[in-house]
Amino acid sequence: MTTTRTALVTGAGAGTGREYVRLLLADRVRVLAVSLLDDELRTLQSELDPNGERLVVKQADLAEPDSAEKLLSWCDEHGYQVDTLINNAGFAAYGTPTEIDLHKLQRMLMLNVVTSTKLSMVFGQRMKQRGCGRILVMGSSAGFSPTVRFAAYGASKAFTNTFALALGAELEQAGVTVTCIVPGSFQSNFAAAADVTTFAGTTVLKRIYEKEKLDAPAVAEAGYRALLKGKPMVTVGSKGIAAKFLARTLSPVFMARRSRIL
Repeated sequence: MTTTRTALVTGAGAGTGREYVRLLLADRVRVLAVSLLDDELRTLQSELDPNGERLVVKQADLAEPDSAEKLLSWCDEHGYQVDTLINNAGFAAYGTPTEIDLHKLQRMLMLNVVTSTKLSMVFGQRMKQRGCGRILVMGSSAGFSPTVRFAAYGASKAFTNTFALALGAELEQAGVTVTCIVPGSFQSNFAAAADVTTFAGTTVLKRIYEKEKLDAPAVAEAGYRALLKGKPMVTVGSKGIAAKFLARTLSPVFMARRSRIL
């Protein structure tokens, strides 16, 4: 059995995923970096580990059915024992719910909810059997309360936030920690990919992302520190903290109606 520490990072090609790869490599951990885009992976390899000493890249579409099982099988075939899972991949669909492309909506829910959950479960099962392991799940402050134009995305992250806490409580006695990082808005490709910054109208949410100073390296640093300490949840950024406070203070009906200005 290998004694090499191995981490699996999804959504590893850019943003927080790329930063997690960088942090893990700096700690001498072998990293299995998974991304949808081959060009991102090639850039990642050439910039962070050109000799392929500790970075292994894997192209995979995690929005496809059974992708979690296929990724587990790939690890088994190559003898990779995953000690740390960073469940980072995800995206958002922004806009009026009745007008969002249904194919995009389906892929978002498959990735954010189904595949993310299954990855935590199948790799979490292996960690439980060994009596050790760490899982980091990418939540969001959008999951704290219902938000207009983010209806399905917010719901997917509400699931993620609560699932991670419950899974952590279940696995804790087996020596496995689960950490949910809950950031507010931050600088990344997320807003553009979600069509927030390209939305035709002028919205508060659009202005928030355009003026946001918090960036992916800072978010990943906070998440990585929380992971190493085994914290169940860490909220990052002033907007994330504010969203958490408001969700605990105001009714979800009020928050949903108030979010119409976003």
